[in-house]
Amino acid sequence: MVASMDERLEQAVATLNTLIEQIGGCGLDQSVFFLQMARLQLKLDLNGVTDHEFGAFCDAVENGTLDSPTRLRPGQPRGRPPRGPGRVRPGADEIALRRVGRRRAGQ
Repeated sequence: MVASMDERLEQAVATLNTLIEQIGGCGLDQSVFFLQMARLQLKLDLNGVTDHEFGAFCDAVENGTLDSPTRLRPGQPRGRPPRGPGRVRPGADEIALRRVGRRRAGQ
C-alpha cells in the first residue's frame, strides 16, 4: 500500500527530528539550522500554509500585531492549496532575500 502524501511528509518530519537531535549532539549548529529550516518547510506543506500566509505571520510577529481580522476561528476549515508538480515554491534563498529586502526598506 502506498502511503499518502501527508503520511510521507509526517515521516520525513520525524526523520528530520531525529537528525536534528543527532547533529545537534555533534555541535554542528549550522547544519542543525538548515535541517530545522527543512523541517519547517515540510510542516508548512503538510498544513497547507501558503507563502503569503507565512509571510504575513512573520510580519505580524516582527511588528507585534498577531491579531488579524482575517484570522480563522478555531475549528473553521481552511482550503489547502493543491500539491503537485504545478505548485512551485520559492527556495529558502529567495524567501530570505525577500525578507531581508523588506527589513532594509523599512529602516
